[in-house]
Parts: sequence; C-alpha cells; structure tokens
Amino acid sequence: MSSVKPLLPKESMSKRAASSFFYKMAGLHYFTLMSKSEYRADKLFLELTKELEHHPCAEWLLWSSQGVHLSTTEEFQLRHQLIHLPSKVQCVVYTVTGRPEYFFFRRDLFTPSYNLTLAPLPSAHWLAWELQQLCHTKSTCLYLNLQNGNHTFTNTPLTPALKIAPSHDSILPVIQRTVPLSVEQRQVPKSVYQSSFPLVSILLSVHNMESTIGWSIRSVLAQSYPNFELLIGDDGSTDNTAEKASAMDHDPRIWILRYAANRGKAFVLNDLLREAAGMYVLELDADDWLPPDALHSLIRLMEQNPCAALGTGTSLVWRRSRDGHISLRGQSTFEGTLETDTHAYPPVPRIYRTEHLRSVRGWTEYGGLYGRVFEDIEVCRKLLTKYEFAKTEEVVYHRVVHARSVSQQHLHQYKAWKNRSLHDKGGEST
Repeated sequence: MSSVKPLLPKESMSKRAASSFFYKMAGLHYFTLMSKSEYRADKLFLELTKELEHHPCAEWLLWSSQGVHLSTTEEFQLRHQLIHLPSKVQCVVYTVTGRPEYFFFRRDLFTPSYNLTLAPLPSAHWLAWELQQLCHTKSTCLYLNLQNGNHTFTNTPLTPALKIAPSHDSILPVIQRTVPLSVEQRQVPKSVYQSSFPLVSILLSVHNMESTIGWSIRSVLAQSYPNFELLIGDDGSTDNTAEKASAMDHDPRIWILRYAANRGKAFVLNDLLREAAGMYVLELDADDWLPPDALHSLIRLMEQNPCAALGTGTSLVWRRSRDGHISLRGQSTFEGTLETDTHAYPPVPRIYRTEHLRSVRGWTEYGGLYGRVFEDIEVCRKLLTKYEFAKTEEVVYHRVVHARSVSQQHLHQYKAWKNRSLHDKGGEST
C-alpha cells in the first residue's frame, strides 16, 4: 500500500478562513437538502450544484452522511491537509476509528463542465458513496486515515472505521459492481455471457415506476451469475418509466416490451413468460432489488432440489417514506403457510422452474381490479397444490414496502378476492 505525505502550507490561516474553505453537507442542512430533493440523487446533485454557486470561497464540499459535524480544530487541520493535493484528486475519504466516514469532494466535481453521469440509486442518501466510487475507479480518490494522532494519505481503501451496517452491506456491493460501466462492457456480445450454468429469465412488469426501476435494473446488472436475461414489460406507463428503462438497455441481456394499454400485472407476466427462454423464471418488482449473489444462490437451490417447482429465500424488508427515503425494517422468510382465512403470506422472492410454471398456465388473468392484485397468491396456490417448494436461508432479495403500493392499498380486499378466486374460475387464463 503506497502512502503520500501531505505538504503543509507555509502561510498561516485563521480558523474562520479554514471554515469557509468547506461547504458543509452535514447536520440539519444535510436532512433539509435531502428532503428538498425528495431523496432523489439526481435532484440532490443539482441542489448541491446550485448551493456551491452561492459559496464561491468554498473549495471542497464536506459531506457527513449521519449529520455529524467536524470540530473547528479538525476543519483547520484538514484544510491544511487538502490545500496542496494535486488538482486531479476529486475526492478524499476521511476515516477516524469509531466514527462515520467523512467525504470531501472538490467543488469542480459539481460543475456542468465535469463529465459525470449519475447511475440510479435507491435513495439520495447513497450519492456520496456513488461519487466516491466513481472517483475511485478513475483514480481521483484518496483515503485519509487518522491513527495515533497522525494523518496518512493512501491510494487504497482502509479497513472501515465502523462495523458495516446491514443497510450499507445491502447497497454498497451493487454500487461497487456497477460503477462505472466501461465502453468495453457496454459492447460485450450476448454470447460471452452464455455458460454451462442454466439460463434464468428475470421478469419485470412495471407501470409508472420511473423513480425506482433504474435501481432494480442496476441490481440485475450487478449479478455475479452471468447467464440471465431480463425481460421488462412496460404496462402502459404514462410517466418516464420507458425512458428510464431504455437508458439502461445497453446490455444485450435486457429486452423491453412496451404495451400501450394498462392491463394488469398478470397479463404482462404471461406475455413475458411466453418470451422467456430460461430454464428458470424469477419475478422482480420495479421497486425491489437483488443482492449481487442472489441468482447464484437461487439457481444452486433449484439445482439441489430437482422436484421443487418454486424456490424462495430470506428477504430484507425496507420501508419507503413519503419523501422517498428508504430504511431497513427487518427480514422475512416463507414458512410454508400460504394463506389463512384473512391473510396471505406469499414467498418472497419467487423463482420458478419454467416447465412447471407453464404447466399451470402461468398467472391467472382476471378482469377488473382482481386482475391487478393478488396474482402472486394465485400462482403460488396453483403450484404448491401440485409440486414441492425449496427454501434457502440466505438473503436473496430486497423488498420495499410503502403505503401507496397497489398491494398495500388493497390488503383489506383479500378475503373477498379469495372467495371469488376459489369459486369463480371463469376468468382464468387459458
């Protein structure tokens, strides 16, 4: 590991001048800007760009994700650490044992002339890690560590100052595996991804999900298992969902089908199932995402249980607030009971053996509201009546719940739907 000793400036500098050297994204201001940008990374980036225009003396943006301020003395010392860094250094990650990391971004990073393309994120909270990773891959990031009272610059990341939280461990691997996409990666032919591993078809039915679909797709591109195809069905979206999806279809494994009318998830999934070439089919919702090893774990599970028509595992459950922030709430796993008289507990995630899914004619298609809700319960009921299921204890899915989702808004109608689905099969797909 190489190290660089910082050059200390000869001129003196008052603590007041050192403070004006930084624009601070910390404390109350951190949460205010997050809320103002609706926790959207692209909006927050623009907000920061505007803010820096009003602070011409600030040379660096100081970002503290947990709203923790540095002391005035620390700011004064760090000002002297940063002032003589080469101009190519755009980011410095400052770690102190037992405290959260601090990010320093050179203000040039936020100028329109800087060639920067932001990838989708689950929340603007992660923008600092995205920018740091971009700088790291371009060799414009340094790491500053304080140990025994001495500061040391290095070119490689140090051991994390704090134990990695589950939320970090769930999101950072996706960022690290997908930033940046080089020109070479964008031009890799589809044949390169084919291997001795069975093909899995990931089905994504989406309607008006422009703010979250990009992160879902990005999590698929981060998979360590290469032999997949992602089939996206745009169910008559009236927002920018199609544009957001198209911006990421540079990978030859991604296919997008667009439908003018909004028919309902079951109809779209059946259309995608007819196009699927994989031995296995995995459902993915446009506000959820996959950890990088999800496909490896789920395919291994199905290969080890050849009699299973359906596979599942542990999912981490996230809550999305009204302003767009996500927070980790816990985990869930399927215990084998699909339904009670008043509630349903479908397995999440769901990977199917394609031949068995087709043998039960896919998802049941009902007209009206019942064609848009509880399709997951119906397909699981049909499969588990005839076949076995398999489960892994590994975390293989991230599920996001929020009050405005279709499933959450219609939970109270489950009992009525169940009575109809059990006794009225006139609308079942053929």
